[in-house]
Amino acid sequence: MRNVHRSLPLVFLLGCSTLAAAQAERKTIYVSVLDNKGVPVTDLESSEFEVRGGGKPMEIVRVQPAQAALRVAMIVSDAGTGGFQGSIASFIQKLLGKAEFSFITVITQPEVTMPYTSEGAVLREGIRRVGPRGRLPGAGAQLMEAIQETLKGVTADGKRPVIVVLRVGNEGVTPLAGDDVRDQLRKSGAVMYVVSTLGATRPAAPSARQGISSEQAQMQDEEVRSSTLNLGQVLGDGSRESGGRHDQVLSTTLIPSLERVADELLSQYALTVVLPDRFKPNDKISVSTKRKGTKVQAPVRLPATR
Repeated sequence: MRNVHRSLPLVFLLGCSTLAAAQAERKTIYVSVLDNKGVPVTDLESSEFEVRGGGKPMEIVRVQPAQAALRVAMIVSDAGTGGFQGSIASFIQKLLGKAEFSFITVITQPEVTMPYTSEGAVLREGIRRVGPRGRLPGAGAQLMEAIQETLKGVTADGKRPVIVVLRVGNEGVTPLAGDDVRDQLRKSGAVMYVVSTLGATRPAAPSARQGISSEQAQMQDEEVRSSTLNLGQVLGDGSRESGGRHDQVLSTTLIPSLERVADELLSQYALTVVLPDRFKPNDKISVSTKRKGTKVQAPVRLPATR
């Protein structure tokens, strides 16, 4: 009997350690499921999802509608035109009571024009401030820098981080590497949606350059090409890898485009999964459904913490 009593604390501690390890292996993944018309599908059961990590099946512990409040950073790169103001107002109206918002405006350098808030009066003032603001001729928008800065504060305990990028193009040359910003986006766990007005991705027409050699002009052209490629990687691959996407739309369809984004966020699922043995932070994950005619938008890697 004496030996049994002495072994009880060890057994208890081992049991606690096993339980803690099992809990530590669980992660929550937020996903959207759309039908072939782009309408959110909201009636999927746990048995209809399949999740794989590092090539191995993941056990799905729970599937439920996402309940965590949204924390939405809106990056408005509109060259000061105010062209996104109406669509922003409609987007916020759909998410009122479910989210807090911040505005980062970019004409040249990024500027936080409204910190995170869910207060109606502050939101109305913030929307007013993303109206027409004047242009800076010849200046290029530092959009990559704006995304990088936004990633530093978009994550908060108990919130679903979201970045919405609204752009008309005309970005300036950036020294930032696309792979670095994409990695920061993955680690943040934020889902990123990009809405570009049609033609925003077209390269700027070359301007006349006087007083420089052909070698200098060639170097400038190479910097522009490299910068355009890096930005395209973040807006395209980065948004898709986060569980979002990049839409190119007409200015007349901005309001319905942003309303669709809001509907997707409101219809997200929270999937709680158990990580397989020897799962590595950089291992890819995939989420699919057995239901025909549906498409899943999910992150391709897990965030650094969640």
